[in-house]
Amino acid sequence: MVNNNLEDPSSDKLPNDAASTIGGWMITLLWVSVLIGGSLLANQWIKNRATAAAPFVNTTDGGQPELILRSDRYGQYELTGSANGQNIRFLLDTGATEISIPATVADRLNLIRGRGYPVRTANGDITVYATELEEVSIGPFSVRNVSAHINPGMNGEVALLGMSFLRHFEMNQRAGELTISAP
Repeated sequence: MVNNNLEDPSSDKLPNDAASTIGGWMITLLWVSVLIGGSLLANQWIKNRATAAAPFVNTTDGGQPELILRSDRYGQYELTGSANGQNIRFLLDTGATEISIPATVADRLNLIRGRGYPVRTANGDITVYATELEEVSIGPFSVRNVSAHINPGMNGEVALLGMSFLRHFEMNQRAGELTISAP
């Protein structure tokens, strides 16, 4: 005999429970808070790294300025300076004889290509073009009439700051910091 008075349990419809709705919104709010908080912490961490890596000028007891750079995670020193009065990003390269300027940066600086000559780089032998910069500055230091070359094989906007500029200064590297000072 079949009892028609019993209801099928699978057809039970639960009433809309306010507690489960509130719980769902609380979980959603928790995840949104975690994502926003994580983003803010990551942004602050990146900002702190950039501030810590920024070069700064220190004045010695004798009143002489020193430019102090901190290396990046690759052990390299990069900073913004100027060439011919325009901002330029430099990567310090004590192994480079001269300042090596990418062709796109040379065009922006309106540099004149001089004679071409071969150089050996980490990427092989290439032809570069002689040029001269009226003035190069980093931090408190400037040098006039600096020899450089235009490197058509370099990509990007970062120039190599070589010894044609750096030889005018004393450099001391210790524990990931490079101090540049007048001799």
